[in-house]
Amino acid sequence: MNCFQLIFSPTGGTERVAKAITQTWPNVQTIDLSAQNFTAPAIPFSADDLVLIAMPAFEAMAPQPALDRLALLQGNGARCALAAVYGNRAVDNTLAQMEDYARNAGFQPIATVSAIAAHSLLPEFAAVQTMPIASSWPLSASRSSKNSLPAPIPVRQFPESITAKRSGPG
Repeated sequence: MNCFQLIFSPTGGTERVAKAITQTWPNVQTIDLSAQNFTAPAIPFSADDLVLIAMPAFEAMAPQPALDRLALLQGNGARCALAAVYGNRAVDNTLAQMEDYARNAGFQPIATVSAIAAHSLLPEFAAVQTMPIASSWPLSASRSSKNSLPAPIPVRQFPESITAKRSGPG
């Protein structure tokens, strides 16, 4: 199994959350989707791989350049966790949007997380906490009944959840 993090983090907040999520994963390779000279890497993702796709939520949406760059990759069935990071609002439809692009690129989403980071422009108004909080639930539930969602958990507990889901059925 290879581990990757695909990160779009122009100000560093999303990158910090991604590192917190993947800190227990072995030998994580980082692909910076926010690099100005980004070209799609020729990485042969496979169904055995575990990938974190992390993007900020800007006005309830993922940045279009991040989604466009994700669309250039070929997931080849690699299981992935999706992380939407926000600082002053909420993720709204960001995770659903990320899920659509990830599936279209050939990734198999197995978990989602919405995490809080300091707002890049107005940190005094952000929902800042000492440790990001994750809301995680199966993707099928994220688009149906919100009543069945589990309580938020600290991001430190989220990596084990993702690793356990990676070996389970799709």
